[in-house]
Amino acid sequence: MSDNTNTPTVQPGDDYPTTPTSDPGQPYTAPSDDVGGDPAPTDATLDPSPRDIFQYATYKPSGTARAWAGRKTIYYWSGDEGMYACIDRYLETINWVQIFSWNNTSAATQTYQISYTTSLKITSGSEINAGVNLGASYEGMSIGVDLSVKTFKSTETTSSQTTTITVNVPPNSLVVFYQKRYDFRDNTTFVNDAWGQEWNAGPWGGYNPLTTKTSYVQIMADEYFTSSKQLPVGPGTVQCNTVSQAQKAGITRKRENLTGACKDKLSAMGL
Repeated sequence: MSDNTNTPTVQPGDDYPTTPTSDPGQPYTAPSDDVGGDPAPTDATLDPSPRDIFQYATYKPSGTARAWAGRKTIYYWSGDEGMYACIDRYLETINWVQIFSWNNTSAATQTYQISYTTSLKITSGSEINAGVNLGASYEGMSIGVDLSVKTFKSTETTSSQTTTITVNVPPNSLVVFYQKRYDFRDNTTFVNDAWGQEWNAGPWGGYNPLTTKTSYVQIMADEYFTSSKQLPVGPGTVQCNTVSQAQKAGITRKRENLTGACKDKLSAMGL
C-alpha cells in the first residue's frame, strides 16, 4: 500500500477532497455593495421627509442599510479544515404592530391590563440553522438608527419574555397599543478553509455568483408606545448606520471542488 501522507484527515461523513491543483480557483473581487432579496412590501409611496418615528406604522431605511456583518464558525477541525458563514445583515423595515386598541365612550377613565411578548422568528431561510444558529447571532447585536442605538437582548433573540402593563384610557378617547418589530434580511455566503488557504464557495460549475443563503428575520422587540389614533401605513424613512461587508476569501472555488464536509453542510442548509 502506498504512503498517502498528503491526504487530509477525513472526518465522519466527509469524503476525500480533490487537490487544489484540480481547481486553482478564481480571484474574488467584492462588489461595490451587495444587494439581494425582495424589497419589503409597502402600501404607499415612500415619504422621505418625516423623522418622527411615531408618525407611521412602517419605516424603511434610506440607502444601503447593512446594519451588521461578520463571520460565524460552522465547523473547524484543527490541522484539517474549517467552514465559516459570512453574514451581511440588512435592516429591511421597522414596524409598529398593533397589539390592542380601546375606544372608551364613557365619561370615566378605564384601566386595562395588557401583555406583549418579545420574540425572534425566521420567516424564510431557517435551513441556515443546520450550519449556524442564526438567532444567537442577533443576541447582543447593536445597530444605529437615526440618532439612537438599539442593542438586542437575549429575551428578544434567543428567548422570549411576556410583560404585563397597565394602560389608562381617558374618557371619550381612543388608545392604540403598538409594539415595535424589526425586519431583517441576511445574505450568507460561505468560506471553506482547506489545503492551507480559504476559498469562497462558488456555484456548481462556476465562480459567480457566490453560493448564498438568504434568510428573513422578524424581531418583536421590547419596545412599545400608545397612540390616540391609528397610524397610517406610510412608509416613512429612517437613517441606518451601514457597516463594511463581511470578510470573504480572496479566491473562489467551484462548489464541486470544495471539501466533502463543506458540500454536505451546504446541502443540509438547503443549498
